[in-house]
Amino acid sequence: MTELLRRICVGTVTRNRPIMLQVLLASYAKMAIPANTQLHFVIVENNSFPTLTEIIERFRTSVPNCSVQYEVESRLGIAYVRNRVLDIAISSGHDLLTFADDDETVEPDWLVELLAERDASNLDIVGGPVRPAPVAGVSLWQRMIWNALKNMAEKGECSACACRSKGEAGKLWLATNNWMGNLNFFRSSGLRFDEALALNGGEDWRLYRETKKIGANTGWAPKAIVYDHIPKERLTLAYQFKRSRDHCAIETRTKLATQRVYTLYRVPGSIAARLLKMIIQLIIAPVTPGESLVKSAAYLGSITGMLQAFTNIQSPHYQTITGA
Repeated sequence: MTELLRRICVGTVTRNRPIMLQVLLASYAKMAIPANTQLHFVIVENNSFPTLTEIIERFRTSVPNCSVQYEVESRLGIAYVRNRVLDIAISSGHDLLTFADDDETVEPDWLVELLAERDASNLDIVGGPVRPAPVAGVSLWQRMIWNALKNMAEKGECSACACRSKGEAGKLWLATNNWMGNLNFFRSSGLRFDEALALNGGEDWRLYRETKKIGANTGWAPKAIVYDHIPKERLTLAYQFKRSRDHCAIETRTKLATQRVYTLYRVPGSIAARLLKMIIQLIIAPVTPGESLVKSAAYLGSITGMLQAFTNIQSPHYQTITGA
């Protein structure tokens, strides 16, 4: 009896990063295709008009055995484009959907490893490691920050692998920068990325939290590796501060809207704890200067974000694109 082909939608959302997108697409073209699967690449550009036609056509010729669909989503906001991909994948009858970011590249066995882990435990969502890609032509200061980010990523990856080895992979938080979802789960649940976030980001964390509330079976694929190509603009303490600030402001506003009394009770303690952690990092900075300074900037950003959540100040994280 012939085994039915499974249809996998490889989703990509992009905005103002044509060069980095080409690097990602080149890695897709070198990717091994799992047995008994059919790939459909869906690339959605967040723009008012198409600017990537030639790039997409070149990519289409590089994957002759796969189908490629290019769409434009004019509503500005990452949740809009993610939902556009998700809706296309569902309406087209696909079985699985993947996401990697347009500033990343995937290992040749990335999709094979994601699928193997998903199938082994019948997972609704599975994620994998994101490692900083090597950088060149950066200053000593930028190199120090990159090394810190690399060390932190390695520690996080080791922790995730240890969690998986203990049978606790379902406790790990999974972002869409390395992600596979079972579309039957999303068909039946009706869950989508929260478009109210607009340019603020955090839509993947919020979706993941909602999937866990309704019992999603989630896991971790330790060998499904993607590499994050970090633009020089992000190799600053200011960027680490802003990223943490914006994320924390979004999360605190969400909690205030849904659990106001509880959140008001918790915020002072959370601020105090982060302030203490920041002070500790500054004290040990002479020993681990890069990592301590990056963590200090992030803690300060999170404190600022918590306080900003009580104001009307907005800091749309995706308004400015780095790595364009």
